[in-house]
Amino acid sequence: MRASTVHRVRIPSLPGAMPLLGHIPQLRRQPSEFVRALRTRGDVVRFRLGPRWAYAVNSPALIRQMLVADAEQAASLRRRGSVGLVLHPSRIRQYAATMCEIAEARVDSWRHGAQILLDQELFSLTLTTVTQVLFRGRAGARLAEDVRGTLPVLLEGLGRRALTPVGALDRLPMPVNLRFRRAQRTLQEAVHRAIAEYRADGLEHGDLLSMLLTARDADSGAGLSDEQVHDELVTMLVAGTETTASALSWACYLLSRDGDAQRRFQRELDEALGRRDVHQVSHETLRELAFQQRVIAETLRLYPSTWMLARRPNSPVELGGYRIPAGSTVLFSVYALQRDPELFASPERFDPDRWLPKSSPGIPRDAYIPFDSGVRGCAGEQFARAEMAAFLSVIFSRCSVRPAPGGSPPVTRLMSMSSALPLIVRRRTPRERRC
Repeated sequence: MRASTVHRVRIPSLPGAMPLLGHIPQLRRQPSEFVRALRTRGDVVRFRLGPRWAYAVNSPALIRQMLVADAEQAASLRRRGSVGLVLHPSRIRQYAATMCEIAEARVDSWRHGAQILLDQELFSLTLTTVTQVLFRGRAGARLAEDVRGTLPVLLEGLGRRALTPVGALDRLPMPVNLRFRRAQRTLQEAVHRAIAEYRADGLEHGDLLSMLLTARDADSGAGLSDEQVHDELVTMLVAGTETTASALSWACYLLSRDGDAQRRFQRELDEALGRRDVHQVSHETLRELAFQQRVIAETLRLYPSTWMLARRPNSPVELGGYRIPAGSTVLFSVYALQRDPELFASPERFDPDRWLPKSSPGIPRDAYIPFDSGVRGCAGEQFARAEMAAFLSVIFSRCSVRPAPGGSPPVTRLMSMSSALPLIVRRRTPRERRC
């Protein structure tokens, strides 16, 4: 974002702030209504997170300016260049068969007619997959066990802390804080121990940790520091587990409520697979399943990975004539942006065909950013998309799903779009699979 010294327009404020807490109660209680209310107040609006002002940016053009035009920093670009080598499509192809085999074993364990809490199943599945791909050496295997034991605690704690109005509460010796700090310390020590052991043995284990340690910037030849490797691993763990499991859960939920779309997807899978299992076809074959890709795109439009994303400018900035102070919390809601009726026709409707070539040119470029954008965009996007393609292909080639009878609408959690989803799974017969 550009520095500016001109104060042009007064920024409108969202009413209804409570003393000390600000707008946090509304955001906690009804996040979807809250982020939509922000969009009705103008291109930029301020609200209170506890006693401090935060700024919501609502205009697609201003969001793009904030994320791309004014945020290009060489250090960030160099970092993403190194990580991009690690997550290059040629690398991801090596992981695709592993993803499919792990998914096939899990899905084959589901009983015909059973009710499954799909969000829990898919989180466990993605965690198993990511740890097997990230860590394969002996040190990596030990790290994988630590990850499985600590990551759920860390994710829950991060979501709770993000909107705690008084930071001192996080330092109180309450059991929930003690569990979080213990998990944080355990994971940090485990990652640094694995990094040290990988560097000491100097071996190529064929996993992502090895690749991060050997990745070099194309211009300078510099590698990542231990702290950078640690941060990248944690980012990939979150993106490859919680974020991907959430998107998969919502895709299954949406298909369970749209029988026609589910059958179209299964017909596409049957024609592509023939008598083969999913792990026996190439990653490119899965990525070329056009209807599946539209299902993924539409799922990520309706249910991106989080309600809001944040930036913090180092100096005063100007967006659309509004001056925002240095050090401010500046947020934007991907959820509200991608459901804006001025940007998307029938925005609440699940419609994979809105992404057909004849329809998608009408969607503004800046209106769809499910994986963030600019230098802070998700470096693991292609990895996450590969997981989604593999897992959805396995699930719907083997099963059909429908909502559990009498089930309540999905419950979305505050700091992510994850959900509690009970679904009934029915195994498809060989005849249905055209085998």
